[in-house]
Amino acid sequence: MDAVRPSSHYLLVDDHSLIREGMMQAIRSLDPSARFSQANSLASTLACLDDKTAEPIDVVLLDLGLPDSRGIATLQTVRQAAATQRIGIITGHADVQIALECIHHGASCFIPKLAEIDGFTSALQALVEGRLHFPSELLSPSEVDFPTPDDETARRTIRLTPRQKDVLEWLLKGCTNHAIASALGISAETVKLHVSAIFRAYGVHSRTQLVLLCSRSPQANMLSSPDNGSSLDGGPRKALA
Repeated sequence: MDAVRPSSHYLLVDDHSLIREGMMQAIRSLDPSARFSQANSLASTLACLDDKTAEPIDVVLLDLGLPDSRGIATLQTVRQAAATQRIGIITGHADVQIALECIHHGASCFIPKLAEIDGFTSALQALVEGRLHFPSELLSPSEVDFPTPDDETARRTIRLTPRQKDVLEWLLKGCTNHAIASALGISAETVKLHVSAIFRAYGVHSRTQLVLLCSRSPQANMLSSPDNGSSLDGGPRKALA
């Protein structure tokens, strides 16, 4: 199955039109059917996300430095408005602490503007395909306090129920428990229980660690269970509770 989600609608947020045009061309080369909206400020971004008459946005590619908002506060505000959309960060800061903070606050992709062209393309490819991305050059083993399992270990030990798989897919998009509960039609308390079980299955203690683990180990993104071995390709599914 092709991992690229056809006809995705991207909101490109940057206060420089040349950057937006460059992102548009790069994404279109990876996803020819992509459609785009653009914003050059936090206010215009929120207006796009709140426009009930417009086509729903699937992915937000966000610069943290806007004329009316800067830093992590920009991501926090956009995440509140875009509760279930994938958010990728594109920024001039190649700093591991900023990157980790972005992951902690709900981004699933961190792309330094000054990255080498191969790294930049790989990051956009991950965003287009709905995968996680964290720049490997920013991360050393000392940055996190858990080991990365090898592929065989990941395949052998990660066992989730169908509902836990659903919750995980939303978790890896950076969604809050309340957003996941609303999307799946279950209570936030039930989501919390599933999240705890997922953390135990992956051997992590936080959402940030979970995202980093899945970005560092390709097979950690592959979910296996006694009933099937489906993967995280495609969007979240509404399985029976």
